[in-house]
Amino acid sequence: MFGYVTIYRKGLDKAALDCYQAYYCGLCRTLGRRYGRAAQLALSYDMTFAALLLSALYEPETQLTAGRCPPHPVKPRPRADNTFIEYAADMTVLLAYYNYLDDWQDDQRQSSRRRAEQLQPFLPEIERRHPRQYRAVVSGLDALNRLEGANSHDLDALCRTFGTLLGEIFACRDDEWRQVLCGVGQGLGGFIYLMDAYDDLDRDRRRGRFNALQVLADTLPPAEYEQRCHDLLTLQIGQCAKQFEMLPILKETPEGQLLYNTIYAGVWSLYAPLRKRREGRTQ
Repeated sequence: MFGYVTIYRKGLDKAALDCYQAYYCGLCRTLGRRYGRAAQLALSYDMTFAALLLSALYEPETQLTAGRCPPHPVKPRPRADNTFIEYAADMTVLLAYYNYLDDWQDDQRQSSRRRAEQLQPFLPEIERRHPRQYRAVVSGLDALNRLEGANSHDLDALCRTFGTLLGEIFACRDDEWRQVLCGVGQGLGGFIYLMDAYDDLDRDRRRGRFNALQVLADTLPPAEYEQRCHDLLTLQIGQCAKQFEMLPILKETPEGQLLYNTIYAGVWSLYAPLRKRREGRTQ
């Protein structure tokens, strides 16, 4: 379900791109150091965004280094390391475990079962460090599974359920920014859930699997369906942006550039080619 919260590279200068590379590679390195290869395979743009957001807000001490790795052995790449990258690594493992478990239960993928088994030993320690977030993920996914299992197409309920889960992850501290960060995650989570359904519609239809947008696709003409999906996605990311604008994050910093770029342009960079391809098939 993750992977949609990315940057739009054409809108960024070199300093911002280097900053993004440092956080992305830093998160990958932290995942490998703390949890191993199975965790690195779960590296996502979404948790990189979370690390950037929390770092830009709280301004922790951040170490910048450079190094090579097996996927990039030639040129050293920048790496960032701070407490919020470590937090994002913990949340990556927590979400990945349940994602792998879901893949195993749905499609009997042996690779997903093995990766879930590799990550399972780390869950008690993650629960100890982040009990609220752990409970939110477990209860949120359980509620989402019940809605989907009942074949509910209540988009508000589905988006709200996943958005609440992500909001609790973004709100890493119980402080004055908790409610705003919950709101950022709420809107972004709704956007991610709808984008995943939009992306997977044809695949889910072939496999006979639940898809939140199936009823809309079956009842609306293609052009109206596309417009309705765009409106729904705009509503969710608009809620995210409204809360994000309340945070004291400077747009002129590399981190600020990346965050504004992602929310106002990057999240649409995967949607646009998907819509173009789908509309091309219906003409």
